[in-house]
Amino acid sequence: MLDLKHENGLHVGNTTRIDLHYHANVYGLSRRLRRKRVRLTRRIVADGGLACLASTEHSYKNPLEAYHHLLEVAEGGCTHVLPGVEAVSSENVEVIFLFRDEDHLRKGLGLLPSFGWSCRDAARIAAELDCITSIPHPFHICRSAAGNVLSSDAYAALLNMVDYVEIHNSSALTISCRLFGPMTRSLFRRSLHKLHATLDLPPEKRGRGLGWAIGSDAHFPQEQFIVGETGQQLCEGETYFDMLRRRIRFMPYGMVSLFEQGLSNDMSLLRNCRSAMQEGIIKKYCKTLFQAGVYATALPFISAAPAFLTKIR
Repeated sequence: MLDLKHENGLHVGNTTRIDLHYHANVYGLSRRLRRKRVRLTRRIVADGGLACLASTEHSYKNPLEAYHHLLEVAEGGCTHVLPGVEAVSSENVEVIFLFRDEDHLRKGLGLLPSFGWSCRDAARIAAELDCITSIPHPFHICRSAAGNVLSSDAYAALLNMVDYVEIHNSSALTISCRLFGPMTRSLFRRSLHKLHATLDLPPEKRGRGLGWAIGSDAHFPQEQFIVGETGQQLCEGETYFDMLRRRIRFMPYGMVSLFEQGLSNDMSLLRNCRSAMQEGIIKKYCKTLFQAGVYATALPFISAAPAFLTKIR
């Protein structure tokens, strides 16, 4: 079980809180719901004393749009937004790429089309883009977790190519706390093992010399349960991107109380299942286009074709 520190949004000593894995999740969302989400997200990151928020939208859900949305959230506040993308490779493996600024993000999106690059080239791509890389939720129950998709040797090789590995990902909380009670635990033993590894990655799976990333992987503002915290501070003239170059080993910080957000609420569970299903359909749609060789020419129409999937949020 994670030993979380939760101080009701107040800084304790000289600490820096950073969420290295966050989804704005505004793809196809109406203007009214976007404005509502801006207000809610702004309040949560302010109450939590979040210094930096990494925008890591999926590569097939318009990461640039998500970044702009979070910039609006951060207006007038103290939270810096770091541009990034959770890109999916031809092996169906997800890797997070974090960039210094929007120009680098735009260049990165051109070199990281969904399913159009190989994780074997992660180090070369990162060097070309001058970016920071992280392996998210290596053993999550999703089908794009590196530790599940790749062989043990290939996973070890990928660890040697990146800067960070995500050792805590709070998305697993939305599943484990609801579905794995005393009556059902024995039925989902294998999945439960993966979720435990997602919440607390075993030391032998963390590689050597890497930073330890901690991400909420939140797709809804009120589910930003866990973020990273460190005693390290920005140096004079340094940006948060520069700071992350140090390969910091973050510790978990409880950002939002699970119980205050009604984690056991059936509607909350349905919302997450629906969101995951929508993402899966959009991802499959983009993969089909890519395999058909029309991804580049069809790109302007991708946001319109599956838009009906987002109308019920």
